Amino acid sequence: MAKLLVCAGEPSGDLHAARLVEECLQIDPTLQIDGIGGERLAASGAVLRADLADRAVMGWLPVLGQMGSILHHASGFVEELLRDPPDQLIVIDYPGLHIHLATIAGRLGIPVTYYICPQVWAWAPWRIRRIAGCADQLLVVLPFEEQLYRPFHPSVHHVGNPVFDSLADAGPVPALEGSSGNPILALLPGSRRQEVRAGLPALLEASRILVSHHPGLETWISCQRENLIPEIDAILADHSQVKVHVGDARALQARARLAIVCSGTATLETAWHGIPMVVAYPANQLQRSVYRMLAVAPYFSLINLFAGRELVPELLFEPGDGAAIARLATPLLDDQRASELTQELKTIRAEKFHPGASQKAARQILTLLEEHSVR
Repeated sequence: MAKLLVCAGEPSGDLHAARLVEECLQIDPTLQIDGIGGERLAASGAVLRADLADRAVMGWLPVLGQMGSILHHASGFVEELLRDPPDQLIVIDYPGLHIHLATIAGRLGIPVTYYICPQVWAWAPWRIRRIAGCADQLLVVLPFEEQLYRPFHPSVHHVGNPVFDSLADAGPVPALEGSSGNPILALLPGSRRQEVRAGLPALLEASRILVSHHPGLETWISCQRENLIPEIDAILADHSQVKVHVGDARALQARARLAIVCSGTATLETAWHGIPMVVAYPANQLQRSVYRMLAVAPYFSLINLFAGRELVPELLFEPGDGAAIARLATPLLDDQRASELTQELKTIRAEKFHPGASQKAARQILTLLEEHSVR
C-alpha cells in the first residue's frame, strides 16, 4: 500500500489539499494518506498528524513570533519521516515552512511534489531557484509560471487553478442573514490574522468614505473562520453599522454591489460572480519599493494576471490609508462602469476559469509515485 504525506500550512492550502486527497483516493482508493493541515484535510480522507492551518503567517517578524511552534512541528515532521517515511511528500504553497520540509525529505530520498508553487515572482523572485531545487516535480496554477520555472526544473506542469474546482462544485449560494436588501459593499480582508490586523482598518475607512457619498450602501465584512471573530470585533469597536458574515464568503461575493478584496484566490472567487472590485493589500513604503524593483509579473492580483491587463484597480496601500482605496473604488459605483466591468469579468470566466486542476494534479502525483515504485 502506497503512502502519501500531504502538507498544507494555511486555510486556503487546507481547502486545496482536501480536494487533492479526494481526487487521489478517487483514482486509487488503496492509498494511505496522512496530512498536516486543518479540518478540511481531516474530513477528506487523510489522517491528520498535525493542525497547522490556523498558524499561517507571512513576513519574517510574524514568523519569528511563531518560531517555537514551527520548530516543534518541524522536528516532529522529521521524526515521522525517519520512523515511517512516505512514498511521496506533497507540499502546498506556504514556502516559509514547506521549502525546508521538502528539502529535508529530498535529502532522505523521499520524492517531493510542490503543488501550487508560491507566488514568489511577486515579492521574492530570487526564491524561484530554491523552490525548484527542493522538489521532484512542480505543479503550477498560472499559465505563465510554467515558463518561469522551466529554466530551473525539467518537470514543471501547469494544472490550472483549483479554486475553480471548488467554485464549480459549491452548490447554491448560502443565505445572507440580516441583510436589509440595500446594495452591499463587501470587505474581504483575508483569512490570516496578520492580514486582518494590517488591512481591515483601512478597508473600513474606505467604506466610511464610500458610504458618506452613497448612503444606501450596506457594509459587510467576510469572516471565513470563526476564530477570527475576536480580531474583527476588536477592530469594529467604532463601526457599529458594519455587519459581519461568518462562513462561506460566497454569501457576500455573489450579492455585492462592490467588493474590496485582499489579493489572493478571493479575487478569482469574486470575479467568478462578476462582481466589480478593488484589490487592495497592505504594504509599507519599503515593501512597495521592493515589489516595484523585484517583481517579475506586471500585476500582483490574480484576476489581473488572468486577464493579462489591469482589468480591476489594484493597490499596495500604506496601512491605514483608506482614502487611497476609496479613490479607486468610487468610479466602480457608477452604474455604467460597473455594468461594463461585470460583463468583462463574465467573459474572463467563460474563457479562462476552467475546473479540473485538482484531478490533473492528482494524476501527476500518482504518475510520480508509479515512476519511483518501478525504480
